[in-house]
Amino acid sequence: MKKFLAVLLLSLVVSSSAWAGGIETTTLFDRKSNPDTSILVGADAEQKAKYFPDGKMSGNVLAFLVKIKGREILFDAGLPDGHIAEELKKNGLAAGDVKTILLTHLHRDHYGGLVDADGKAAFPNAEVYVSRAERAYWVDEKKDPNVIRALEQYAGRVQVFEPGDKVMPGVKALDTSGHTPGHVSFLLKSGKDKLLVIGDLIHFSRIQLPLPEVAVKYDVDPAKAVQARKRIFDFACEKRIPMAGMHVPFPGMLNLKKAGAGYEEY
Repeated sequence: MKKFLAVLLLSLVVSSSAWAGGIETTTLFDRKSNPDTSILVGADAEQKAKYFPDGKMSGNVLAFLVKIKGREILFDAGLPDGHIAEELKKNGLAAGDVKTILLTHLHRDHYGGLVDADGKAAFPNAEVYVSRAERAYWVDEKKDPNVIRALEQYAGRVQVFEPGDKVMPGVKALDTSGHTPGHVSFLLKSGKDKLLVIGDLIHFSRIQLPLPEVAVKYDVDPAKAVQARKRIFDFACEKRIPMAGMHVPFPGMLNLKKAGAGYEEY
């Protein structure tokens, strides 16, 4: 399959001054998926048939490389056997060049790429940031061996934070728990430019934009996940902030407006 790489410049004017004060976002394509509609929660048969007549849905696994305030940040790392490292190479970066990885949560398609085929750190010079609640859930409560092994490869370089924290210059963590107990989104600001990196606030935009109350089976708390989606989407619509989502159709960007009880792209 042909791999994709797109650069989206989120600035008012493409110039040296706007570049320095703006946000440069590179979408990294990891994998496609084609689940069936049985994973949808809160959608009846008629609704499923309306949006997916053949019963199949198309999904992406994406990550984002963002340059903000002179720092390059990798948001999520894709699957353990995915293509994020290859996509970075296309952008002129070796895995060893990545110094900062911010994780939205600890599902396999978001942290798995932290380790290589030998189970070692795929990004040997990176610090990994994860919310305290997310780490506690998967490491202390669930004792997930895969999560534990991955984080162990970054011993001494795993940083925890709380929602509301300024994780680094221009990047604030937002509580969007529900999909997982410590799921976070990130609000990026640089000058007049803003971007929301929303992780798994949405999986299947074809149905979850017009029907935001629809959840998925891998939401740990579906009702809370729906609340988080509506809260952040309402905020993005009001402030006209673009969003980068890890399962949004390539290149993973959403610009939304309200449409009745749901949302639509503009």
